[in-house]
Amino acid sequence: MTGQKNAELNLFNLETEPTLIEYDKNSFIIFYHFNLCDSDKSNSPDSGQIADYLFSKIKSPKIIFFLLLVDRKRKEKWTEKNNYIFYQELIEIKRKDSKKIFYSKRGCVWKKYLDRDIFLEVINQNNLSPIEAVAKNRKAAIIHAETPFRLDTLDIKKPWGYEKWYTGVEKRGVANVVDKYGKTELPYALNIFKKQILKNHHEELILLKKLIPSGKEIIGDLYYEMHEKKWEVYIVTEIDKSAWPNGEGIIKAGISPKKIDEYRKEHDKNWKLFLRKDFKKAISEYEDLRRYIDNSQNNLSKDLREKEKKLREKATSFVGDYFVKEGDIVSFPTFQIHSLQHGVKVIEFQTPHYERLILMFGQKVLTQNFWDSEEVFKKMETDIYKPPKIEILHKKKGILIERFVNFPDFTADRLFLQPKMISENFLENNYHILIIISGQATIINKIGEKIFIDPEDAVFIPISMKKYIIKNSRSEPLICLKAIPK
Repeated sequence: MTGQKNAELNLFNLETEPTLIEYDKNSFIIFYHFNLCDSDKSNSPDSGQIADYLFSKIKSPKIIFFLLLVDRKRKEKWTEKNNYIFYQELIEIKRKDSKKIFYSKRGCVWKKYLDRDIFLEVINQNNLSPIEAVAKNRKAAIIHAETPFRLDTLDIKKPWGYEKWYTGVEKRGVANVVDKYGKTELPYALNIFKKQILKNHHEELILLKKLIPSGKEIIGDLYYEMHEKKWEVYIVTEIDKSAWPNGEGIIKAGISPKKIDEYRKEHDKNWKLFLRKDFKKAISEYEDLRRYIDNSQNNLSKDLREKEKKLREKATSFVGDYFVKEGDIVSFPTFQIHSLQHGVKVIEFQTPHYERLILMFGQKVLTQNFWDSEEVFKKMETDIYKPPKIEILHKKKGILIERFVNFPDFTADRLFLQPKMISENFLENNYHILIIISGQATIINKIGEKIFIDPEDAVFIPISMKKYIIKNSRSEPLICLKAIPK
């Protein structure tokens, strides 16, 4: 950060005199505290940048720890509230030796304020480093811009089962970064060293989820839906054998090839017009009955249950059956109808858009009072579903890297590594999100630090890491998925 930028923030007009704290007989901690709650966010550098600027002015070799505590505020737009949330960020830079070589710049964030006296008491009454003492006290994760962030999972209940969120930030829940000290909500973790971690990318990351529908038919079937902005891809991780004994499940997608053949034979060039008309009528009839059932206080008669089944099957017959087994990949660009079916568990990458149009649902819709079938029929594609084409990026003995989607906003790759094999990865000004499907991965950064990632564990790789190695650290094959923004 330049001196000019510092002046724009008016740091020189704040109380900038540091506090010196004795660390041992021959060394000190230097501590700065800024209140930036009234600063203009557009002119405000991140706390990492401020720390770098202030730290560059320190000459004394007796300073072993530099600490910067910053008071800030922000609006959490994902909550749909307009009030400010006040929070604090702490940056710690630790000296390695008297030659002014530094090996550690770390940060942590928390929402419940520590006043200055309590803050100093916490760091003075603990044998840990200052930031470790504060992180432990606040139960907050420590953020290091050059190591991967472990992503904690958040379970979101659904009528059909539940989702595990890794990077979701929304009114229903916020994903966290986690370590041995505690948890930090993802937007706060990303912003403490924002320029290093994200460069020019937005804090709304590629969404990573696991979808876990019930194995029971109808109950475990997701909405028949269509998206106008969201692009998504599913990687099938498990087929519930109680639902699909032969290990092959169904994802409903696109228009049924049988229906297309039927309408082409009967209506020739006008087949799309007649298919849409009959499909819309089938949906309308089912929706009317569904509304009656959902609003009824009485037990359903046998005749009504049979009618519901008949109309549901008639409506769903217009949508294609795409058969999948473990390891298969299905992707959905905009304007394509689809529905994940019961007992088919998937990992999902998607653009960070929380929108959908509901064509139909075999249960009561809890999130809205109506279906969006009119809008869907105006915009939907009337094509047979086609799976994504797999592009081989790299192949040699023991290593295979496939690109399974190349969407407008992100790409996603699948890496197969045999035991002891490694893959070198370069970030090139884009963050990476990794999740392990099977085996165990060792992630090694450029200075040799290692973390181990097990199946269904996910990590965020900050841009400032520049490069990293994925190593298969077990005697079984490793399968890893990687998503990269554009």
